[in-house]
Amino acid sequence: MIEPKRVLRALAEHWTLLEPLCERFDQGTMSLIELRAQLAVQLVDSTPVEITNLLDIWIRLDILVPVAKSPNRFELNAQIHDFLAYLRREHRLGLCLEIEAYLRHLERLAGYIQDAFEIRDANDLARQLRLLDMRVRDVLKKLANDEQALVGVADRAKTSDRQIPLRQRYAEVLATWDEYVEPMIQLVNADGAFEQGVRRVEQVLLKLLSEQHRLGQLVDDDLLLRTHARILEMQTTAQLTLRRARELLLPLREEARRHNAVTRGAALALSAIRRKGLDAVPQAALPLFTRPQSTFLGTTGQVESYVYALARFEPKPTQFPKASGTRKGEAPQAPRTAREMLERCQSALPMPDLMVWLLEQEPTGATDELLYWFSRLSRDGRFQRERLERRDYHTAEHQVSLCSYALVANTHA
Repeated sequence: MIEPKRVLRALAEHWTLLEPLCERFDQGTMSLIELRAQLAVQLVDSTPVEITNLLDIWIRLDILVPVAKSPNRFELNAQIHDFLAYLRREHRLGLCLEIEAYLRHLERLAGYIQDAFEIRDANDLARQLRLLDMRVRDVLKKLANDEQALVGVADRAKTSDRQIPLRQRYAEVLATWDEYVEPMIQLVNADGAFEQGVRRVEQVLLKLLSEQHRLGQLVDDDLLLRTHARILEMQTTAQLTLRRARELLLPLREEARRHNAVTRGAALALSAIRRKGLDAVPQAALPLFTRPQSTFLGTTGQVESYVYALARFEPKPTQFPKASGTRKGEAPQAPRTAREMLERCQSALPMPDLMVWLLEQEPTGATDELLYWFSRLSRDGRFQRERLERRDYHTAEHQVSLCSYALVANTHA
């Protein structure tokens, strides 16, 4: 057994050297030559013998372990790597099947607990309850790790190189949605395996608690109550993690899908131009080409109209007013500009609820337009925002449920 104090002391002493190596080991193994070169860059005043002694210390403490069938290549010890990733706040998304496997094990432990109580085996009952509590904590730890990993997936998609095509930039988002979020939705559904498993374990614990009061106490009630409370916490955490995943990834996924639809429409338009010339494209759609996609966020109705105009354009007959007719009603109001909305928003600061203010400004506005201005104003650097509790808002067309923001002026802008 390696003395833990020596390992922790080595990690603390050599942290500035090990942290850059973590990024290299994330990409694969390293040879002794690569390790020496990496350390020589950081330890400029050290001799080759000192670097060799440092590597020997790491190898003896199992911080570095040789790769199977490649003794000249090394990697970080898996447990050390996970510990360093935790310290660096790095999170790797796991599999949804892991949670399902944990649930199956929790159900088996609930059966063992029931059997131990029936034969009045206090020692085995306490041991199985401790195991159940440990496994529930494992699930909580995995859910917390997965939530942070989902935040990393969304951040990488938003901050990646804009020159890369959108589908490549959002490839990780689409894969994460298909491989983790969709199975998680099925798992945490009201009639899914997660809810059913939690219900079975909860029923066993509640029955055990009531039977103890009737037949006599085998284990401390606090252990049962604590385990039951932790199971309810696990249930709530799973639902919150799924909600967080939807909030983070669903807008990016929908953006990628809309982009694919626009790309297909543009391909049809280019095909028509090659065959029949520029006159084959509806002139009403051409001005949209002059706005760069990176700075233009169209509403759902605008994108659908744009794609429809490109793919299946059918000119509408022009309706001219009669010479003797009189115009009725007020003139249509010009759309709000971004500058105008920003000035109005700044003059209304501090704003307790952005969505309520938008509904007051545009009581008859379309839902997609209101959501566009909500997204545009809440992300502007002129304001500092604070998330509010989720509530329902009624537009002229729909009922919208979202977490609004309270806005104040950004003093650092």
